[in-house]
Amino acid sequence: MSRRILCLALYTLTALLFAHSTLADELLLRDGSRILGTVKQKEGNTLEFKTSFAGTIKVDWDQVSELRTDQPAQVLLSNDEVISASVFKNGTDGTILQRGPDTPPHTFSPPEVAFINPEPWRLGRGFKFTGRANFALKSERGNTDEDEIDFDGDLLWRRQRDRFTLMGELEHDKTDGKTTTDDWKLNGKYDYFVTKKRFYGALVFAEADEFADLTLRVGGGPGIGYQFFESRELNLSVETGLIRVFEDFKTQDNDRYWGAGWMINFDKYVLPGLFKSYHLQLYHLNRGLWNLYDTSDVIWDTWTGLRFPLILGLVASTELKIEYDSGAAPDADDLDTTFTLKLGYQW
Repeated sequence: MSRRILCLALYTLTALLFAHSTLADELLLRDGSRILGTVKQKEGNTLEFKTSFAGTIKVDWDQVSELRTDQPAQVLLSNDEVISASVFKNGTDGTILQRGPDTPPHTFSPPEVAFINPEPWRLGRGFKFTGRANFALKSERGNTDEDEIDFDGDLLWRRQRDRFTLMGELEHDKTDGKTTTDDWKLNGKYDYFVTKKRFYGALVFAEADEFADLTLRVGGGPGIGYQFFESRELNLSVETGLIRVFEDFKTQDNDRYWGAGWMINFDKYVLPGLFKSYHLQLYHLNRGLWNLYDTSDVIWDTWTGLRFPLILGLVASTELKIEYDSGAAPDADDLDTTFTLKLGYQW
C-alpha cells in the first residue's frame, strides 16, 4: 500500500512539473539558446522576458528567432491596430505572427510589430505617471566654509492623446556665509497628440537668477512639435512655438516681448550585449528663446549627461549644464558652465 501511494505521489509530482513546463512561454534565440519563462512586453527593439534563474532579462528583438506564448499576447502594430498572437517567428522576409495552429499566419515587417503586451495607456486605457528627482548637497568647513544645495526634477503624466510635463530646478550656494548662487527655474507643458507623432501644446515657465540681475522672467504660449521616438529605450522630440515673455530686472529696465521658443528632448539607453539587464542612459535637453523684437537677445540652455541606475530606483548622474543669455546684465557673465555629480530617485 505504501509503495502504491509513493508511486502515485511521484506520478502526480511529475505531472505537475510537466504541466508547469508546458505553461511556460518559450524563447528561441538565433544562436540556438532556448529559454523558458514569461513574456513581459516588447517595446521597440527590446523584449523583456522573465526567467526563474535570472529574473527579467532584456533581449534585442532582432536576436530572437522564435517566440511561443502559452496564452495569446496582445500585439500593437505601428498603424495602431491591435491583434493577438501566440507564435512569433523572425525570418528573412519579416516577422510571422500566428494566433494558433489552426489559424493562418500573417507576415509583418519588424518595425510594424511595435509592441507586445503594451502598457494600457497606449491602448487608450488609464495613464502612465513617471518622475525623477535629483539632489546634490555639499557642506565644507575649514579654511573656506562652503554650502551647496542643488535640486532638479521632472514629472510626466501620459495618456494616449495627452501629455503633461513639469520640470524644475533650484540652486543655492554659500561661501563663508555669503550667498554666491541663487537661481531657480520652473516649466510646465501640455501636449495634445493629433496623430501618433505630431502634437500641439502650450507652455508656461518662470525663472529667476539673483546674480544675473533677473528678479523674475515669466512666459507662455502655444507650440507645435513632433515625437520621432517614444519608448523606454529611446525618446526624441522637437518642438517650437511663439512665446510671450515678461522680464523684471533689479537694475535694468523691465522688458516684455514676443519670442520664438524651441525645445529638443532626447534620451537613449545604451549598453552592448545580448541580455541588457543594466542600462546606461545618455540624455540631452536643449531649450531656447529668441527675442523677435531684438534679434541679438538669445537665451540658450542645455543639459547633457549620463545616468547610471543603481538599486531600488536610485540613479547616479553626471551632467554638464550650459546656460547662455546674450541679454544678461552688464556685470553678469553671458555664459555659465556647470559640471555636476548627482544622486536621485526615479519611478
